[in-house]
Amino acid sequence: MGFFLAGIFLLAWHPGPTKEEIIARARDYGMVFRDEVVPLAPAPGKEEAKPPAAAPGATPAGAGANSSQPGATTAQTGAGPGGPGREMPGPAAAAGPEGEILVTIPAGAGLEDIATSLEARGVISAAVFEAEIHRQGLAEKIKAGSYYLPPGNVQEIIKRLTS
Repeated sequence: MGFFLAGIFLLAWHPGPTKEEIIARARDYGMVFRDEVVPLAPAPGKEEAKPPAAAPGATPAGAGANSSQPGATTAQTGAGPGGPGREMPGPAAAAGPEGEILVTIPAGAGLEDIATSLEARGVISAAVFEAEIHRQGLAEKIKAGSYYLPPGNVQEIIKRLTS
């Protein structure tokens, strides 16, 4: 009788997932650790990063700045020691290479907010952008970051924002 009860207990009892299994499942769902996220802008009230000459041990411009643009500096991406922010301070639209416009997509922004921001900066019409994103099924694939975008080229804009 004891073996019978022990057998039923062992069949019904299932150990919980290990820490590694939980992390693997979370990564499958697209989750990351907080320290793996690249900050977009310094936190409000924090000082901006000083130039390398003024701050000993600071990273030289263009070296080690994690962003979607190669060679981008901390000032261009808004990445800083203060953590993630919502919008970069400064001009609404900055001209980049070959007339491209610098646009910052904040973390957690919805498609409507992104489309409105692109239209406000003169990159593309909000309606055209939203329609094309929905047509391609990429509404949840837009990544936060700072991008130089070509005005009017909807396919290139979507490619840059989703890759």
